[in-house]
Amino acid sequence: MKKIKTYLIPGLVLLLLGCESKHICKYKPSPVFEEGLPHIEQYKYEQSGVQSLETMWLDRGMLLELYQEVCDNTRQEYRFTVPGPTDEFKAWPDSLWFKEATRQLAFLSTLSPKQAALRSWADVIEQARPQMKIGEPLEIEAGIFIKVDKVLGSDQTTLLLEFSQTE
Repeated sequence: MKKIKTYLIPGLVLLLLGCESKHICKYKPSPVFEEGLPHIEQYKYEQSGVQSLETMWLDRGMLLELYQEVCDNTRQEYRFTVPGPTDEFKAWPDSLWFKEATRQLAFLSTLSPKQAALRSWADVIEQARPQMKIGEPLEIEAGIFIKVDKVLGSDQTTLLLEFSQTE
């Protein structure tokens, strides 16, 4: 009997800890875009649990990656990457990066009716532009944040646009 207790109690503790650590999310990410849309030359969607990554080459010579994480908190990060020298982008004032974010969202909103809501986000960024700072999230409503950032590499430039919501 003593031998059973020594094995049973640690086993029960592990079982209970295992049950507690499994967090079930109400939602899973779903694709924002799809193959066959105009201006998208290559498209790939990958999902793993509560995270997904959409990768597409646009006919404008730009790589768009959309990373999503959906569970209790939601985050979407759009990465617009342009290959090539970055010299011209180094001179851009921060206000131009915000303008480019609105321009890219407005363009994406025209791909199909499913993406039309992106136009509203472009308008929100345009209105919030005077309060925004590069690389810093701005709370636009209770628990809803927008962040615009830039990454200037030696051979490519990336505009980062992040939407997040916390419960």
